[in-house]
Amino acid sequence: MNIKEIVGDYNSFLDTIFELLRKGGFKESELKELPIDHICYRVSTNELYDEKKNQLNQLGELLVETEIGGRMISTYKLTNPIQYKDKSIPLIELPAPKKNRINYDGLEHIEMVINEPFQSFVDNHPIPTDENSKFNWVLHALKKDINPDVECEFIDPRVQHEIRTISVKFHHQSLEEVVKYEIQLLKEKENNQ
Repeated sequence: MNIKEIVGDYNSFLDTIFELLRKGGFKESELKELPIDHICYRVSTNELYDEKKNQLNQLGELLVETEIGGRMISTYKLTNPIQYKDKSIPLIELPAPKKNRINYDGLEHIEMVINEPFQSFVDNHPIPTDENSKFNWVLHALKKDINPDVECEFIDPRVQHEIRTISVKFHHQSLEEVVKYEIQLLKEKENNQ
């Protein structure tokens, strides 16, 4: 079994993401420089979550499975990172479905690490934010205590379903660094009990 058999055609997904970013005003040179720290695959059922976990266990190491937002999320470090053009993607994030929400199976987002302050990054990328746009900046995650981000959300009917969005989240720390920090916090909490 290989990663494409588990998550599908990541090349087409990433081609679509980068095409949409370029249409949204991102420069090719800039996109080449930004590392992709992980790709996210969502599932519609808990049974499929367990099935994908078992499959991913064959291709990498489970770094952490933790509850976030009322559902479990697993993060895997792949033995052989996903290769896309000149990029290497070492991690895959697998969230369980959220309750009382329509969930779709498939690749949903990537996350990239930036060194620029969030506000100046958004200001330097003036993507339209009106309701009729296919591009939107989503800023609510700026308030997160751990690993805040800004998200560029796209509505693209070529991907899975007409009402489904795909996105790129930009943050300052890689998911692997965040996982290490969260594990450290859990250990400290256990030691203090």
